[in-house]
Amino acid sequence: MRVLITGGGCVEPIDDVRAITNSSTGKTALQIARVILAKNPAAAITLLQSERAVQPAGALAKKIVVKNFRSCADLKKLLQAQLCDKPYDLIFHAAAVSDYTVKSVVVDGKEFAAGKVHKISGAADVRINLKLNPKLLQELSRMAKKKNAAARVVGFKLTSGASGKERKAAVQKLFSAKNPPDFVLSNDLSEITAKSHPCVLWKSGAGSVPATAIARGQIKSLVRKIYDIDC
Repeated sequence: MRVLITGGGCVEPIDDVRAITNSSTGKTALQIARVILAKNPAAAITLLQSERAVQPAGALAKKIVVKNFRSCADLKKLLQAQLCDKPYDLIFHAAAVSDYTVKSVVVDGKEFAAGKVHKISGAADVRINLKLNPKLLQELSRMAKKKNAAARVVGFKLTSGASGKERKAAVQKLFSAKNPPDFVLSNDLSEITAKSHPCVLWKSGAGSVPATAIARGQIKSLVRKIYDIDC
């Protein structure tokens, strides 16, 4: 059983010191790897983990292959390389990919490419121009289906303070997009604590049928359910 997991948050440079990032720790990706290995110690797991996220250690580090990324562009290259290199049965895309990357930085009227200007200090006027990043979940699904016909793709959707109706709408949007995933694990920031990570497992309906919540629970139990469905 070959499994590909992404985790942690992207880092998009502004100058050579500062960057746009998020609060993702990468712990969910590590938990997914642990759960799968507990069910199947022979599983071959590749983890694409943000370089600033928590890294696997001890016994876990010895059982999986880890490749680090920094930006959305880095992660996209790694995904393309992995999906062209070997077949995967399951793909968990848990990385918190930046919606935007920095296109350029304007410092007192002078424009610089992102990350190509030294630490900005003392400038009277600083402007950051952003550009939209690609939706890697959609591109991943396309790449997986093209190169890995049997691969099942699991996406994640984090909301913040959303109602049940809003959470379902956010999940449905993923399933309605081009190249949708097979499953989505939805969670809301308001419910996540250091000891608890409640989430809902969704599966796409056929045609125009809305997404259906097929299970509720913690990351550990729902990952086991996905693994059992596909095995």
